[in-house]
Amino acid sequence: MKQNKMGPIALSGLIIGPILGSGILILPPIVYSIAKDWAVLAWLAIILISFVVAFIFGYISIQFPGDGGATNAVEHVFGPYAMRLAAFYLIIGVTFGASAVLLTAGEYIAKLGGASALTVSFILLPICIALLLARVHFLGKVAFVMSILAAVVLFLGGAKTLLDHPEPLVIASSFNPSAFGYALLILFWAIFGWEIIGNYSGDVREPKKTIRRAIWISIAAISAVDLVVAAAIQRTAASSISAGDLTITAIIYSLFGGLSPLIMAGLALFLCGSTYFLYAGGIARLIASLSSEKVLPAFLGKRSRHNVPVAGVFAILVLNVAVLLAVRAGLFDLEALVAFANSFLTINALIGIVAGIVLIPSRFIKISGSILALFFVGMLFFHSSPLSLAFIGVLAVYYLYRHFSSRVRLT
Repeated sequence: MKQNKMGPIALSGLIIGPILGSGILILPPIVYSIAKDWAVLAWLAIILISFVVAFIFGYISIQFPGDGGATNAVEHVFGPYAMRLAAFYLIIGVTFGASAVLLTAGEYIAKLGGASALTVSFILLPICIALLLARVHFLGKVAFVMSILAAVVLFLGGAKTLLDHPEPLVIASSFNPSAFGYALLILFWAIFGWEIIGNYSGDVREPKKTIRRAIWISIAAISAVDLVVAAAIQRTAASSISAGDLTITAIIYSLFGGLSPLIMAGLALFLCGSTYFLYAGGIARLIASLSSEKVLPAFLGKRSRHNVPVAGVFAILVLNVAVLLAVRAGLFDLEALVAFANSFLTINALIGIVAGIVLIPSRFIKISGSILALFFVGMLFFHSSPLSLAFIGVLAVYYLYRHFSSRVRLT
């Protein structure tokens, strides 16, 4: 079975594209419009924060391997009911988030003409599901190729823009603490994805060595692309167009000219596809783990002879179809899907970070993790809809009741 498991290269393929994700396509212009000449420094700050988050989830993934991922560490620290709560937060977040990813890719492709974004999403869904049913090391290689192609194109486009304008970046505007802080808050959405790594820890060979190497490879690649693209956007804005006209297409136009919209559609497909693979594949493994623990029905734990959680993958298919049908019915749009998903991903990441603070002996991680936790709490309460907060609260109350009831029975 060793040859059917992932090494650091394949695992990094499941990390780089998803964490770059749609964020690298939309965040650089937005952050520049907010922070102006200080935008690159904001990106540097978020890269340092990403390193802390990656270290926390990498550590707990190594210490508590298995399909449950970070929820295994949550169970160790807070008990089984907290683990189940975090697991269902993650499942709900990914159910809506994965559908939003498909719609995002659909919107870029739909710009080429011929079909609506929703129709494209329904076409992409079975293709993604079919790839999820493949052996995990094959899926990792596919995701790696897609991630590298997207990262290379963005990096080369940004580098070409910087070479065309070799003047050094100059910070001419005064520092605005409020704007800089808001830019950091916007950039926090670029760090989600690390919490899913642990769900693949059972599918990698030599987890300790593989996860560490994959994290270093991924951080290096993601940091290089983020900084070059952010600097290119800043240089482009300073030399030619207004901040309101900024798009990522502007920095690849010098390479691809009139083909740039088509190239951008391909990049969106690659980045969103690799994001879907990471999240949906991780949740399929989490569903199988919950089934083996009798939290979910036994049939959801069914696996193929290659150890692919087939029942979990088909569960994701059914959930995504339901969400896309809700979009068709007008109950959700893309913005509402993203907002709803982000709330649940935020609370899940918050629980994982708190578990990491408890488990990791490093004083630096305890201090920096505590500061991160406070940021996540602020994001949750100031940027979540009342509906998502209500769902989060109901689930929390239910599992707190179960937790304390079980302790009373034991007493």
